[in-house]
Amino acid sequence: MTLAQVVYQISTDSDFAAKMKTDPEGALAEKGLQLSKEEQAFLSRGLTRGTHADGTKVSMSDVASLYVGWR
Repeated sequence: MTLAQVVYQISTDSDFAAKMKTDPEGALAEKGLQLSKEEQAFLSRGLTRGTHADGTKVSMSDVASLYVGWR
């Protein structure tokens, strides 16, 4: 599964999204998924960032939009 698909899963499955914040490797393993360490690090930064510079909240669709065409 690609990073874009994992981001989609996060945006549609709240249990998976919550587990990705606390135990990303476990969450991925439960779904039979693998990401490289670099992909996990990038995704982790996206999940922990709370707001944009202008104060608006970062959504998973913001993160997902970075991956258009990566499927």
